[in-house]
Amino acid sequence: MKLIFSLFLLFAIALTAKAQNAIDLLILNRQYTEALQTIEEQLQLDANAGLLFKRGLIQEKLTDYEAAILSFGSACEMEPENTAYWEELADAHSALGNYLNAIAYFQQAIQIDTTDIHLKGKLAQCYINLKAYPDAFRSYEEIWKVDSTNAFYNRYYAYAAYRTGKSDLAVKLYEQLAAVGSRDLNTFLNLATIYNQQEKINNSIVTCERGLDLFPQNPSLLLKKADSYFVFKEYGKARLAYEDYLATTDSILPVLKNYGICLYFDKQEEKALAMLEPCYLATVNDPIVNFYMGVCYKKLKQFDESSGFLELAIETATPDYLAEMYHHLGQVYGMQRRFEESIEAYQNAMKIDPTKKELLYEIASTYEEFNANKMVALHYYREYAKAVGEEGRNIDYALSRIEKIKEELFFDGNSSISN
Repeated sequence: MKLIFSLFLLFAIALTAKAQNAIDLLILNRQYTEALQTIEEQLQLDANAGLLFKRGLIQEKLTDYEAAILSFGSACEMEPENTAYWEELADAHSALGNYLNAIAYFQQAIQIDTTDIHLKGKLAQCYINLKAYPDAFRSYEEIWKVDSTNAFYNRYYAYAAYRTGKSDLAVKLYEQLAAVGSRDLNTFLNLATIYNQQEKINNSIVTCERGLDLFPQNPSLLLKKADSYFVFKEYGKARLAYEDYLATTDSILPVLKNYGICLYFDKQEEKALAMLEPCYLATVNDPIVNFYMGVCYKKLKQFDESSGFLELAIETATPDYLAEMYHHLGQVYGMQRRFEESIEAYQNAMKIDPTKKELLYEIASTYEEFNANKMVALHYYREYAKAVGEEGRNIDYALSRIEKIKEELFFDGNSSISN
């Protein structure tokens, strides 16, 4: 009787092994439908975790992740100490964007095997996907302590460091990746971004150039280079860089806006207007576009257009820009012989930004031009001289006008004028 049972058991094992081999061969040949059918037949005879796991793997291959989750979940219930089952269950959830579920299952697997860096890396990636950057940073930090040379993990460790405000560490890691020949475009883009934030313009430009050596004419790197120059007001270099970028791809409004501003500073007002006009038509309430169109028209001596755009800029501006906008509007009003409005614009600029002492000089010269009572102009010239001292841009002319007006007033019979 025992012999018969043993023979039966051996026969059953042989059949199972043959069936497993058949399933593996079907999977290897990507005959997934036939493999699934064979697995279902075998599960009717013996519902074991290994078969459920294989069924889940096939369902993943067929992108049927909901079904795969059920298969892997059943396998985990049958063999809860098997980390491979928990890992695949987490991967299936991750594929569907269920990162919170994936995190829970990766953590379950890590509790079983605390030394598995591969699992910790997948957990950290889920944290990245959830934008839970502090958790991601801690996970990658643990991995780095065990393996500090893995470029794949260091790439995300650098990103997590950057997103958690650890810029120096991020720079160190990105520089290490670049030094060993990283061909990851984001290494150079992110590194240049951090250097810009650290106000290290030369480092940023060098980083972009290093990236362009690997990715010639790459639009993202060309744009990063142009934007870096622009942020630090290197408008001439930014103009050339924007032109390199625009030669590689279609223009977009933010680029046209910055390029137009660069052209203004490069004294190409008509071309600047051609770049800025599409931006104005797309967003009429952009104070920066309106402002630079206004000052372009001012340079071209088209004062009606200039005042219109500067007025619109003031209406739509935030306080940071208002003082400079009122300043330019005051100048335009003066050129239009609208002196009282010019004075009012200058005074508004000073109310917003009292540090703009040169406005006192412009108020004085405007009063002198249109007001027969030179006492007011004299007052503002004196206020200007007190405010700026010898460092004022127009101090020499202001002092000469003070003496000249005092002399004129004396001969006009106003002897009460004092120094």
